[in-house]
Amino acid sequence: MSERGGSSETVRRAWRFASLSLAYAIGFVIFYVVAVRTAEGQRIDAGSLGVLGWLRGEAWLAFYEGRSVVLYGLLAVAAVAALTAALERRWTPVLLSIILVAVVAVASVGMKAVLPRPDLGDFAYAHNTFPSSHAAIALAASVAVIWCRPPWMSRVLVFVLAALVAYVSLGSVLSFAHRASDTFGGIVLTGAVSCALAAFVRTDVAPVSRLRRGVAIGSALAIVVASLYLLEAIGLFGGGDHMTQLGVAIVLGVLGLLGSVLAVHRPLGVQPQVKAIGSSADAPNEAL
Repeated sequence: MSERGGSSETVRRAWRFASLSLAYAIGFVIFYVVAVRTAEGQRIDAGSLGVLGWLRGEAWLAFYEGRSVVLYGLLAVAAVAALTAALERRWTPVLLSIILVAVVAVASVGMKAVLPRPDLGDFAYAHNTFPSSHAAIALAASVAVIWCRPPWMSRVLVFVLAALVAYVSLGSVLSFAHRASDTFGGIVLTGAVSCALAAFVRTDVAPVSRLRRGVAIGSALAIVVASLYLLEAIGLFGGGDHMTQLGVAIVLGVLGLLGSVLAVHRPLGVQPQVKAIGSSADAPNEAL
């Protein structure tokens, strides 16, 4: 690739991340305005505390109590990954990871205290719980691991990270700690901040793997289907079990948003490697 071609691709990469950051930021505003600032939004959001009742028994509630442990575990993994990157003198991912986790933590915790929640009816908790700091920080820690690319980085690790973040996010709703919009807000908050930071990084652009492309497409489809189930749950398409429809919308929405964020991030400060034909080894930049 020529120097001019590489520079052009870097600019396009920056614009893509900037556009994604703006999209996630708009999503954050929409979730807040609709779910928190309108009576109908508050009513539907409160309904999320009653979905999937078979996953809310005593044993399940005890299982969800591990959310904080998993969150601290993800932060510990991110810290170790940052340390390994620092030992390799890859300061860009270390610095950006620290900024990402710090900004997301302060913003997600602070917004719950600052953002107003009008009293528009008896819809579950009267105090503001938007956004979910558990979901936001857990996802930020996972993105930090991807950016720092420790020696033990692999596609399996990324899927494990995604599963743990999904557990924290969905567990926050199923344990009655948060409404669904809180979890969605936490995820898109991290998406907005992480993509904004990634837009400022000048790095070589690696080829997009089929797995990464598949995750991105699958995530987009999950978000679309979740939106349709949500419209069905509010009665736009007629009858049916609205609570089940709302539950499906929440699960697919969380998984789709998580996948959309994780699929766009790659290791920073490492040389892209192209997998040789017939090779089964994972290249560092193809960790997802």
